[in-house]
Parts: sequence; C-alpha cells; structure tokens
Amino acid sequence: MATFDSNAGKLHIWGIRTVPKFMWFCAKEHRLPCLNVDMIRYNSIDKAAIVSTDKKGLQTVTIWVFSSASRRSHYLPAGTIYPKRKSDRVQEVRWHLTEYAQTYLGIQWDDRIDIYCQERNIDSGWLCAYTISAAQFGPGKSIGSFSFTAAGEPTFAIDKQLFVYSQELEEGKTISDVAYEEHGELPLVHPFILTELMSWGKIEAVKRLLSLLYEYFRELSIDSKRNAALPLIPLQDLLSLDTTSKYSQSASQPPATSSMFSKYASLLGSSLGDDVLTMDSATPDFEQFTQEKADFVAEKLTEIKIKGLSPIDQTRLLSIVGTISASQIKDQSIDSMGVRYLVKLQLLELENKRTRTAAELPYRELNWALHSNSQAILLQICLQRHASNGLTWESARQMGLCVWLSNNDALQLEVEKMARNIFIAEGRDPTKCAIFYLALKKQRLLLGLWRTAHTHPDHSKMVAFLANDFNQTRWKTAAAKNAYVLLSRQRYLDAATFFLLSGKLSDAVRVCVTQLKDFQLAIAICRCYEGDSGPVLKDVMWKHILPDAFKRQDRWLASLAFGIIHRYDLVLQSLTDDLSKLGNQIGVEAEISSYSTMNVLDTELLILYRSMLDYSSSYRAPLVTQAELIAQTMTIFECLGAPIMSLVVLEWWRKELLEITKRSATSVSMASTGDLGARSGRDNASNFESGVPDMSAFAGFAGFGGSSANTQKPAVVDPIETGLLSMDCFGSMFSTMSTSGNASSHANEALSKLSSANETLHQRDIDHTSTSESPTQDVENESLLAVDIEDTPVQYACRVTLALQIIEFVSRSKADSDSHKDIDIDEAKQTVANILRLPISVFVAS
Repeated sequence: MATFDSNAGKLHIWGIRTVPKFMWFCAKEHRLPCLNVDMIRYNSIDKAAIVSTDKKGLQTVTIWVFSSASRRSHYLPAGTIYPKRKSDRVQEVRWHLTEYAQTYLGIQWDDRIDIYCQERNIDSGWLCAYTISAAQFGPGKSIGSFSFTAAGEPTFAIDKQLFVYSQELEEGKTISDVAYEEHGELPLVHPFILTELMSWGKIEAVKRLLSLLYEYFRELSIDSKRNAALPLIPLQDLLSLDTTSKYSQSASQPPATSSMFSKYASLLGSSLGDDVLTMDSATPDFEQFTQEKADFVAEKLTEIKIKGLSPIDQTRLLSIVGTISASQIKDQSIDSMGVRYLVKLQLLELENKRTRTAAELPYRELNWALHSNSQAILLQICLQRHASNGLTWESARQMGLCVWLSNNDALQLEVEKMARNIFIAEGRDPTKCAIFYLALKKQRLLLGLWRTAHTHPDHSKMVAFLANDFNQTRWKTAAAKNAYVLLSRQRYLDAATFFLLSGKLSDAVRVCVTQLKDFQLAIAICRCYEGDSGPVLKDVMWKHILPDAFKRQDRWLASLAFGIIHRYDLVLQSLTDDLSKLGNQIGVEAEISSYSTMNVLDTELLILYRSMLDYSSSYRAPLVTQAELIAQTMTIFECLGAPIMSLVVLEWWRKELLEITKRSATSVSMASTGDLGARSGRDNASNFESGVPDMSAFAGFAGFGGSSANTQKPAVVDPIETGLLSMDCFGSMFSTMSTSGNASSHANEALSKLSSANETLHQRDIDHTSTSESPTQDVENESLLAVDIEDTPVQYACRVTLALQIIEFVSRSKADSDSHKDIDIDEAKQTVANILRLPISVFVAS
C-alpha cells in the first residue's frame, strides 16, 4: 500500500507484519516535491505513477523510479504524461511487468485507454503504443473498470460486458514486443555500452567484442544467408577483463576461475548454440584488435545494418572503432580516461557535422582528460585528428585543451603555435592573436607582427604605442586607460588585451569571465602569464567558476575546478556530497538550493569517483553515500537498457567492500583488548567521515572484544545505515585468543556471550513492539544493530559480504594455529547469521 503526504511531499510504502502480531509498518519512505496527488500506483520494481492536479486544474501523470540503497532514498524522475485535452480526467492507472522485466503503463481516461511504453531515455516521456477508444464499441459507450491480465492484455468493462483486448499492433507486434523494442536490453556492441565499458577500464573486453564483430561480419561475407547472431561475451570474461583496475591480473595469466564459476560454467559460459559467437576455448585468438580488423569492421559498418542499432548508432560505433585502432598505433597505451575523452570528442565532431553547429565538449568530458595519465599521447592524437589544419582558439576551446593539459611548458608551446595560426588565418590581423602573445609575455614579437600588418587601419598607432617601455608606470597607466575606453565600447577582447599590456592580469581575466563568458580563455591566459600556481588562477576558481558551479548545482564544473587547483579531496566531495553543505564548509558564496542533487541523472559521477580514489587518501565518502550513488547508477543503467553495466558496477562494489574489509581487519591493533576498550568516539566519527568501515557497535556486547568494565557502551546505531562497519571487535577477539592459553574456550565464550546478547536484543525488540501503541511506528526506530528483513538488495549484499568476511577470518585463525582448533565454525556461523539477520544458507557447508 502507498500513501502520500501532500504537505510534506513524502511517499510511504506500507507492508504487513504478522509476528508477533498483525500490524502495518512503513517499509520505505521517499521524499518528493509537494504535489496535489489524486492517485498513486506503485509497482513491484520501485516505479510509481502519481496522478496530480496543478493550480490550473490540469491533471498529469508523473513517473518516478526510486533508487534506495538506504531508507533515505533518492528518486529519479522518469517522464511526465500529459492529457490530450485539458478536460481529460484519469479514471484508473495500471502497471504491467513483462516476462523480460519491461514495464508498460495503462491509463484510463474518460473516453479511452492509452497504453504507454517507456522509452530508453530516463529524461524523456513515454511512448503511447496503442489507444483503445470507447467509441469503437458504439456511440455513447463509456469504459468502466480496467486492468491487465497475467499475459499483459488489457481487460475492461463496457456496460455489462467484459472485454479482453488482444488485437495485434502494426507488423504483428504485441504491446510486450513494443515495450522491449523501446526499453529492452541493448546489444553488447552498442556504442553506449562500449563507451561505458571503456570508462570502467574494460578496454580489453571492448577489443574482444569488436573482434567478435569482425568475425560476425566475416561470417556474413562468406554466407550472407547464414543467420548468425550478434557477438556475446561470457559474464566471467566480462567481469575479469579489467585493464586498469587494481584487481586486474597480468595479461599473460588467464583469469582465475573460482569454484563458483566452475560450478556454473554451463550457465555463464558459451554453450549458447553454434550461431552465437563467444569467447570460449574454440574461439580464435582475439587478443589484439588489429588495424586490419578495424578497417574491415569500418567498411562493413557502412554496408550492413546491425539489428538494434540506428544509423546514428552505427556511425558512433564507427567512431569508436577508429578511436580504438588509433590508440593502438601509438607506442604507449592510453588509459581508460583518455580513451573515453577521445571517444566523446569524436562523437561530438560527428554530431556537429550532422547538426552543422559548433558545440564544445561538456565539462564532464574535460574531467576525463584532466585526470588522464596519457596526456602526451592525447595531445598528439587531438592535434592530428581534430586540428590537422593548425590549432585555432575555436578548436582548442572545443577540445578544452588549455584546461586539461597539465604540462605548462607544452601548453605555452601550443598556445604560441596557435597564436601564429590565428594571425595567418585572420588575414594577418594582430588584434586576434595579441592577447595570447601578451599572455606569453612576448610583447616584442607582437610588435614585429604589427610592423608587418601594413593594411591594418591602426598600423601606425599600434607600432608607435607598442614601441614604448611598459615596465614604466606612465605607459602602464596609458594601456589601462585604453582598456577602459575599449570596455565602454564593448570591445571586450581588445579591452582584455590592453589590461594584459598594462600588467593588470586580474582585470583581464575578469573581462574574459564576466563579459566574454569564456572561462577557458581566462584559464589559458592565467596559466601562460603566471603559471599553474599563481594567485589569479586560484582567485578565478574560488570567486568566479566555483560560485557559478554551485549556483547551477553543476557537479562536473565544480570537480573540474577543484582538479585544476589540485584539490583532489574536494573533487571527491563535489561528486558525492550535498553541494549546499560543501559550499558552506569551504566558504563559497553562492545562492545554492538547499535541495540535494544526488538525483542528477548521470552514471558517470560514480566512474570519476572510482577513478579519483587513488588521488586522495584524506577523504572517502561514507559507505551509505557510496551505496546510494551505486544504487542510483545501477537504476539508471537499467532504465537505459544496459543491465550488463549494472552487473559491472555491482562487481566493482563487491570487490571494493572486500578491500575495505581487509584493510579494516589488518589495521586492527592486536596488542591488547584494553586498547580497543579505550578507543574514543572520535575515531568512530573520523571513520564515518572517511568512509572507512567500523563495526565498533558490536564491541558493546559484554565479553566480546574486551570486558564490559573496560569497554565503553556505544550509541545505538544501525551499522549498515550509517556505514560504521569495521572488523575491530573480531580482531580483538582473536588477539585475545592469541595471547591466552585457553584460546578456544575464550573464543567460544565470546561467541556464546554474543549469541546471548543477540537473544536479549531480539527479546527487547519483541517487547518494544508488543507495548507500542502506534502500529505505524517509523521502521528506523525498530532496529538497533541490524537492518530489517525488508531492506534493499544493496543493503543485503553488504551484510552478506560482511558475514562471509567474518567467517573467513574465523576459519583462517583456526587453520593457522593449533591452539584454535577447538573453535566451533558452525556455531560462529549461526551467531553471525543471527546478528546480521541472515539465513544460515549464505554460508558454504563445513
């Protein structure tokens, strides 16, 4: 059941408990904008259709997709359906879930039923696949109740008759077929999936997919009538092929196959039929996607239509093939960030040609090049492929060259070449390139250019003026006066040039930012004039660019600005934290909305956060924030038809949790039990801020991790909710075992006390529930140490991972020492399962 509080904007999802007594409880709570709600329909996969009426009396249906890694969930607006007429009123709304996990929506208006299918774009609306009009059943007829059958066929009543509408759509398609076409899974060779795979460092997987595409085209060229399927890749290969991750293996070593993969090899492997190209042992060696293969695939992409790809998609795929092949020609390889930047730049160029515009790369794409470790190769490829006729300011700004190129000497060299190209391209007009020569402090060279510009109307005046010594105050003042005159005449570029001539760099930069609206030009002249550590560059960031980014809630511009000034801790915070709170912390003055922007529909925030973790050791987002971002990213991938990318994200998160748990376990002091008891709450607070797991809440149990006399009782917290997870107590338990003669008795005693404490806690919950007067009590107050059973998949995965790591720690301790042989592993499993509210079946049988 779903209810909505129109005043507070809260959507509550209610469930039923039968133990210890029948009662309603709030399973989930979602905070939405305040709406005048008329009807709510919530389905089983966390999508809601909300019918609301605005102030003008217009009734609309808004679709929401909820991403809930914790009870403080975030929503993703997934489109709005407007009525065809202002007088239309919604009578009923029904969801249907297809066998391929696609949803379509039926809306009953006064005189018709519209069936909507979600398009593969989370920002846009829904496609009306079919309309059932009451008029087709006779004049004056009206539709009564409406629903869907189990097979997805619309069922409705007219007068005293019940109709099951099973008419096929155009070309013999059903509504389910249309729903899958519009919102189903994309083929693995789709440019969106290939780009995302490259972003996650799986360049080898992309090369193998393209090699399989080569085999696919070769089979078609041999036998055009053969019904060959599109390339597939076994899941274990896709998850193991990671060229940039710290979890990757040597290229010469095959990925290790676990017992689980061996057990399910028939499901995850390549036994999919003879016509499906996969990477099993019988497949040819696709280790290298050679230039010959790239040329062949590029040729066939212009001749053969691939199912599931539009002509634009095939053009984009062609660009990816060219980028991958170009990146292999160089002597050194390009990292995943660099490849992503090149792909985005190539796609932008194609889009500009198609639309005949001159759009620039978004700030998001500049982040990839800024943090790439292959900037020298990137520079060569950019100049060869995107500035073959000479670098100009338009091409440099389109590529963001002056923003992401970290080597200042290389930047100045390219700016000088660019200034010379501009002078020649603009008909030997020095005014177009003067600002760059002055930023490089090459006034004498600029004077020489003016002497050659005989046809310019200001030739004689400028030659005489530039011949003066501008180290003198007199001529600096004269240049500044000219700048103000030009500023009043709205000749902003010339005004900035004369400000530079007078030595007023800050004034020149202010003109570039405020009047010219070109912050890239401001950064370029700052870096050329005073280097990368100058005060004016920092002033531009803190007083102009960052306030603008915070005002527009633009996380990408904020992270780019922090990256330019090498504040990598703030780069991470700008990607995950509430920008309004972050702005207050760092003193950025801007009119910032108080609403959090975690619901920005962008899967690439997580990619950059993941890539930036190695740059900063001083900040880690809290685990609950990371889980929210991950759950949101997975939800967006599902909406965009890329569930395979959700699997990639989840696999990375599983490994990240494993690494966090290992780091936490190894960092525990094994010296004495008393040290753990004396640990202050300040350590827990720092762990919460840094995102380092901390399980100190478990240390409060008497006898577990120290005596009750020495151990401070922790505050009642939900460890999964707050992210306070660590292995401290378990490390302390085994340090006690290692220093005691009766090791096994101590361990069993600790586990038995933990079990007893858990039973006491469970009884306290039952007593609290039985004495509660309000059956609708907030679910967050019903759990002290463990998350309720009705939690989200991400929470459940976190608890399972934690439980497995604990038992692995116990098993290793038993195996490493003879004194630990008496530890009862089964009893430990049962105790951990009770504490974390997990079934005992999550553990492998001993």
